[in-house]
Amino acid sequence: MFDDRPPDTTVRYRRTNAGYRVAVLPATCKVGTHSLSKVGYTAHASDAEGVVRISCRACNDAVDVDHFWVLTLRGAPPRSAELDDGPYRDVVPVMIDPRGRGLPPTGGPV
Repeated sequence: MFDDRPPDTTVRYRRTNAGYRVAVLPATCKVGTHSLSKVGYTAHASDAEGVVRISCRACNDAVDVDHFWVLTLRGAPPRSAELDDGPYRDVVPVMIDPRGRGLPPTGGPV
């Protein structure tokens, strides 16, 4: 699950009525087929790298699937996190070929 792929986007945050900072994470797997609350997920934040990785458990065993989001952390650590696709509707994920060939081709002959 850990590599040097570029982040997909920055973590979205919101504030509660009490003023607490909450991280809002995507609720759907990176491929767009699974609800993370239904199939389960693993989230690992790395302060050293400044990212959080969110891995879909249903996609995790599929070798040919880029199964985890990489989101850049920003600011102080949030008090909690929640799942919501709304803030990520405009994001086009950076899809990596997980078999080690790097970024997929952008066009032209392969």
